[in-house]
Amino acid sequence: MEAVDNRIIEKISVLAEQLPQAQRKQLLDLMETWKTDIRYAPREAYSEKLHFSLGGENHFGHARDVSATGLFIEAAGDFELGDKVKMILTFISAPNPLRLSGTVVRKAEGGIGVRFDQRSQSHVKELGSIIAKQALIFHRR
Repeated sequence: MEAVDNRIIEKISVLAEQLPQAQRKQLLDLMETWKTDIRYAPREAYSEKLHFSLGGENHFGHARDVSATGLFIEAAGDFELGDKVKMILTFISAPNPLRLSGTVVRKAEGGIGVRFDQRSQSHVKELGSIIAKQALIFHRR
Protein backbone atom coordinates (compact mmCIF):
# COMPACT_ATOMS: atom_id res chain seq x y z
CA MET A 1 0.00 0.00 0.00
CA GLU A 2 1.27 3.45 -0.87
CA ALA A 3 2.01 5.73 2.09
CA VAL A 4 -0.49 8.48 2.80
CA ASP A 5 0.85 12.05 2.84
CA ASN A 6 1.08 13.24 6.47
CA ARG A 7 -0.54 16.59 5.59
CA ILE A 8 -3.64 14.74 4.39
CA ILE A 9 -3.74 12.69 7.59
CA GLU A 10 -3.51 15.87 9.66
CA LYS A 11 -6.42 17.43 7.76
CA ILE A 12 -8.51 14.28 8.20
CA SER A 13 -7.66 14.21 11.92
CA VAL A 14 -8.89 17.78 12.34
CA LEU A 15 -12.10 16.95 10.45
CA ALA A 16 -12.59 13.80 12.55
CA GLU A 17 -12.95 15.95 15.66
CA GLN A 18 -16.14 17.43 14.16
CA LEU A 19 -17.81 14.03 13.70
CA PRO A 20 -20.15 12.34 16.17
CA GLN A 21 -18.33 10.06 18.64
CA ALA A 22 -19.08 6.75 16.82
CA GLN A 23 -17.99 8.00 13.40
CA ARG A 24 -14.93 9.77 14.87
CA LYS A 25 -13.83 6.51 16.49
CA GLN A 26 -14.34 4.58 13.23
CA LEU A 27 -12.28 7.09 11.27
CA LEU A 28 -9.46 7.25 13.83
CA ASP A 29 -9.39 3.42 13.99
CA LEU A 30 -9.13 3.29 10.20
CA MET A 31 -6.31 5.84 10.20
CA GLU A 32 -4.39 3.65 12.66
CA THR A 33 -4.33 0.89 10.03
CA TRP A 34 -2.62 3.09 7.47
CA LYS A 35 0.72 2.25 9.10
CA THR A 36 2.40 5.54 8.41
CA ASP A 37 4.34 7.59 10.91
CA ILE A 38 2.07 10.58 11.42
CA ARG A 39 4.35 12.43 13.80
CA TYR A 40 4.90 16.00 12.72
CA ALA A 41 7.56 16.94 15.23
CA PRO A 42 10.47 15.07 16.78
CA ARG A 43 9.72 13.33 20.06
CA GLU A 44 11.91 13.68 23.10
CA ALA A 45 11.97 11.64 26.25
CA TYR A 46 9.82 13.25 28.91
CA SER A 47 9.49 11.29 32.10
CA GLU A 48 7.13 13.11 34.43
CA LYS A 49 4.18 12.17 36.58
CA LEU A 50 1.13 13.72 35.04
CA HIS A 51 -2.29 14.71 36.32
CA PHE A 52 -4.85 14.94 33.54
CA SER A 53 -8.61 15.13 33.23
CA LEU A 54 -10.69 13.27 30.74
CA GLY A 55 -14.47 13.51 30.54
CA GLY A 56 -14.62 15.33 33.86
CA GLU A 57 -12.71 12.58 35.65
CA ASN A 58 -9.24 13.04 37.09
CA HIS A 59 -6.49 10.58 36.16
CA PHE A 60 -2.85 10.13 36.95
CA GLY A 61 -0.24 8.74 34.62
CA HIS A 62 3.32 9.00 33.53
CA ALA A 63 4.28 10.96 30.41
CA ARG A 64 6.77 8.93 28.39
CA ASP A 65 7.61 11.26 25.52
CA VAL A 66 6.52 14.61 24.16
CA SER A 67 6.68 16.66 20.98
CA ALA A 68 5.28 20.00 19.91
CA THR A 69 2.21 18.17 18.62
CA GLY A 70 1.48 15.55 21.27
CA LEU A 71 2.63 13.11 23.91
CA PHE A 72 2.24 9.54 25.12
CA ILE A 73 0.80 8.97 28.58
CA GLU A 74 1.29 5.68 30.38
CA ALA A 75 -1.96 5.25 32.30
CA ALA A 76 -4.50 2.63 33.18
CA GLY A 77 -8.09 3.28 32.28
CA ASP A 78 -10.85 2.77 29.78
CA PHE A 79 -9.92 5.46 27.28
CA GLU A 80 -11.48 5.84 23.84
CA LEU A 81 -10.19 7.34 20.62
CA GLY A 82 -11.53 10.87 20.35
CA ASP A 83 -11.69 11.44 24.12
CA LYS A 84 -10.78 15.01 25.09
CA VAL A 85 -7.88 15.43 27.55
CA LYS A 86 -6.78 18.43 29.61
CA MET A 87 -3.36 18.49 31.26
CA ILE A 88 -0.63 20.65 32.72
CA LEU A 89 2.97 20.01 31.66
CA THR A 90 5.99 21.30 33.54
CA PHE A 91 9.50 21.55 32.14
CA ILE A 92 12.79 22.31 33.82
CA SER A 93 13.54 24.51 30.79
CA ALA A 94 10.40 26.69 31.20
CA PRO A 95 9.49 28.99 34.09
CA ASN A 96 5.74 28.31 33.96
CA PRO A 97 3.66 25.17 33.47
CA LEU A 98 1.77 24.84 30.18
CA ARG A 99 -1.97 24.13 30.22
CA LEU A 100 -2.75 22.02 27.17
CA SER A 101 -5.73 20.17 25.79
CA GLY A 102 -5.82 17.43 23.23
CA THR A 103 -7.52 14.39 21.80
CA VAL A 104 -6.76 10.70 22.28
CA VAL A 105 -5.59 9.58 18.83
CA ARG A 106 -3.95 6.27 19.76
CA LYS A 107 -4.63 3.56 22.29
CA ALA A 108 -1.87 1.13 23.14
CA GLU A 109 -1.34 -1.42 25.84
CA GLY A 110 -0.43 0.62 28.87
CA GLY A 111 -1.35 4.06 27.64
CA ILE A 112 -2.67 6.61 25.17
CA GLY A 113 -1.30 8.92 22.51
CA VAL A 114 -2.64 12.45 22.73
CA ARG A 115 -2.48 15.05 19.96
CA PHE A 116 -2.65 18.64 21.19
CA ASP A 117 -5.65 20.50 19.80
CA GLN A 118 -5.97 23.81 18.00
CA ARG A 119 -6.94 25.71 21.17
CA SER A 120 -3.49 24.90 22.52
CA GLN A 121 -1.69 26.26 19.45
CA SER A 122 -0.29 29.32 21.21
CA HIS A 123 1.37 27.01 23.72
CA VAL A 124 2.30 24.44 21.08
CA LYS A 125 4.35 27.03 19.19
CA GLU A 126 6.53 27.65 22.22
CA LEU A 127 6.55 23.98 23.16
CA GLY A 128 8.96 23.07 20.34
CA SER A 129 11.51 25.51 21.75
CA ILE A 130 10.94 24.33 25.32
CA ILE A 131 11.40 20.69 24.32
CA ALA A 132 14.61 21.48 22.44
CA LYS A 133 16.01 23.27 25.52
CA GLN A 134 14.88 20.40 27.75
CA ALA A 135 16.65 17.89 25.51
CA LEU A 136 19.87 19.90 25.66
CA ILE A 137 19.73 19.99 29.46
CA PHE A 138 19.25 16.24 29.76
CA HIS A 139 21.66 15.25 26.98
CA ARG A 140 24.44 17.20 28.65
CA ARG A 141 24.12 15.22 31.86
